[in-house]
Amino acid sequence: MPMRNTITLALVAAGGLCLSAAALAAGSAPAPLPPSTITLYEKPNFQGRSMTFTSRVASLNAVGFNDIAQSVKIDGKRDWVLCESRNFLGRCIRVHLKEKDLKRQKFSGLASSIYPVPDPPPAKPK
Repeated sequence: MPMRNTITLALVAAGGLCLSAAALAAGSAPAPLPPSTITLYEKPNFQGRSMTFTSRVASLNAVGFNDIAQSVKIDGKRDWVLCESRNFLGRCIRVHLKEKDLKRQKFSGLASSIYPVPDPPPAKPK
């Protein structure tokens, strides 16, 4: 009896794209995710030293911005997640567009890793 290989669920991440096994088998790929950048600021109200990122950062310590961010601006339609420990561990918060003072979310000076949310948020109902 011939052996059958069955894939129930598989994801392949490549260049910021997530492709399902079905899409790979069909030879089609989903549209690329919209670009998004995040700028972290060392002071509230988007003041002080800043750093801008276009992809996830597992350790803000590696780039000299660990536990510093007090405000955030996002350019693009994707939300970003800030986590209090490296490697996306610990408490995490999701930010949409901007947060002029992370104290409002009790997250000022706590971000140690960041990543963009894979999909843009759904459109608001009319």
